[in-house]
Amino acid sequence: MRGSILWFVAIVLFASAGTSPGGGKDPGAAVLKKLQGTWKFIAQEMDGKSAPPEQLEKMTITFKGDKWAVRDGDKVVQAGTHKFDPTKKPGHVDAMVTEGEDKGNKMLGIYEMKGDKMKVCFDPKGKERPKSFKAGEGQFSAVVERVKKKP
Repeated sequence: MRGSILWFVAIVLFASAGTSPGGGKDPGAAVLKKLQGTWKFIAQEMDGKSAPPEQLEKMTITFKGDKWAVRDGDKVVQAGTHKFDPTKKPGHVDAMVTEGEDKGNKMLGIYEMKGDKMKVCFDPKGKERPKSFKAGEGQFSAVVERVKKKP
């Protein structure tokens, strides 16, 4: 499970703010803005096998700027940076793992965000971008939901 969640982290990790090298506005900046905050895992698959709900209860991913961190309770299990490209269908996300399992890997993924839910699918080894949100062999998929702020 730990490895699976770590893969998800990679996915979830999107877009950097600023401008593109061509001087235009970065289309991923809007995605990045929407992502900010903490999200909880509500579903996860690795190699087509679902993680049990009790495994996901303490798992969260937090986005701050262009950085992400997956936690199991208070412990960071994987972290990195991400870049999103919403001009692709489905949207593309590249996540660089800077801490934890697969440190140094660039994960290739796809994402879809609807309101306060997001689904992702990644190739944690960065060999081939997934074509669907169903985790195939060697792939990781997850669904996360924004943690609501308490009044």
